[in-house]
Amino acid sequence: MNIQSETRYLISLILMVPLLQVQSAAADGFQERRLLAPTATEERLERQGRVHIYDGLREETVDRAMDTQFDRVQSMMFVGTRYTTETGEEYASDDCD
Repeated sequence: MNIQSETRYLISLILMVPLLQVQSAAADGFQERRLLAPTATEERLERQGRVHIYDGLREETVDRAMDTQFDRVQSMMFVGTRYTTETGEEYASDDCD
């Protein structure tokens, strides 16, 4: 690979970062909506045994779901839950709940 090709490749990667962040925010919004306000179809699928895996949600969102959506808990799995420490640092759990 020559220097010009490498430069184009690096620029392409740099330009993709904001797109990935927007896509990640949209995925978080979809997951939160599905978790806290599922459609009738989503609820029907859960009653039929479907389990949805929620990835990377904030601890507060998971706690709210546990308090308000308790009758649906058997259809939920949480992975990569994001926690915030008292100092404001954020980290993701590598366990599943």
